[in-house]
Order: sequence, then C-alpha cells, then structure tokens
Amino acid sequence: MIDPKYSKGTVEGDKKTKWICGCFQTTDDYFKFCDKHNDILKKAIQTQIDELDMTLQIKD
Repeated sequence: MIDPKYSKGTVEGDKKTKWICGCFQTTDDYFKFCDKHNDILKKAIQTQIDELDMTLQIKD
C-alpha cells in the first residue's frame, strides 16, 4: 500500500491535512488543534456531545 504524499508521521500520528492555522487531521481521523483554536473547539465538541446525548452516567 502506498502512503499518500500528504501524510506525515508525527508523535500525534500521520498527518493527513494541515490547515493554515496549525490545526491538523491525522490519517486515522484524529484532530489536533492549534493553541489559538483549541479552547473554543473543545467547548464546541463538548456542547455537541451533550446535545447529542452521547454519554452514559457511570456510578462508582
């Protein structure tokens, strides 16, 4: 299997897409956000998880 030219091996994984700001997506669909966007995107993702009810309450 030939790796795409745009993939780049990193500690975070193989980079598939890198945006101008420094955020990127890896070939295994992991997203890494730059310092500028990390907090706001983290809040957006958490809001969507809550809205879509994608979690379960686990009692210890």
